[in-house]
Amino acid sequence: ATDILAAVKDLKTPITVMAVGNWLNANPTIGKEILTAGNDLGNHTYSHQAMMHLNYKQALNEIERGKSAIRSAVGSSQKYFRPSGTPKSNSTIRKAALAAGYSNCITYDVDTLDYQDPKPAAIIDNCMKSVTKGSIISLHLGHKNTVIALPKLISELNSHNLTPVTISTLLA
Repeated sequence: ATDILAAVKDLKTPITVMAVGNWLNANPTIGKEILTAGNDLGNHTYSHQAMMHLNYKQALNEIERGKSAIRSAVGSSQKYFRPSGTPKSNSTIRKAALAAGYSNCITYDVDTLDYQDPKPAAIIDNCMKSVTKGSIISLHLGHKNTVIALPKLISELNSHNLTPVTISTLLA
């Protein structure tokens, strides 16, 4: 995670980190580091379960526990939620997110598949083949090839007149 944060700082490109609650609990200073660097922080559940397979009570529990971890890490629950294990949400997820205080349930439309640890060129290709203005790109912390791909990916996006921004900037 610190590699990604250093890379985007060097590239002067803010990001949105949708953090898993148990990861935040295990890394108690990272939440404040994310925000202090000018990035957004959001809730990505507590334990990264496949939310499409959860009932309302289970989904609400995952979201609430993630919210609690974020609040412990940075002093507030933050504004955005992204469901785990799915690029989309459904009515159960959205109802649980709203009940937990998240009116913004964020999904993504560009999957780089970086979590499968492909070569950096594949991460860039997976992004560039479907990215458009307003796209939300899914990238993952903790993957070496994602860090390696970032400078060229951001350069490619910029060469197509696409400027990466945080989710709060995108939705403003």
